Amino acid sequence: MRKSLMSLFAKREHKAAARILGYALTLDTETAWWGLRASLQYRLEAHERAALAFMALKSLDPEHAALTVELALYGLEQMEAAA
Repeated sequence: MRKSLMSLFAKREHKAAARILGYALTLDTETAWWGLRASLQYRLEAHERAALAFMALKSLDPEHAALTVELALYGLEQMEAAA
């Protein structure tokens, strides 16, 4: 069996980040998603995390993207207080 291009050429940190993203998607629990956050912060450069965040937001409709940004930056408590 041939090795994939990912296994041959990807950086170790990128392979680990991709694997942990798969775990978070599969488990789909709050704990898994918070674990992904810590793992991405540890394994990826800031510009790589920013590119992921940008493209994830661009995949959402504008209203959902704006809500996600507000929640990520300000937290649920501050959003509820402002409402």
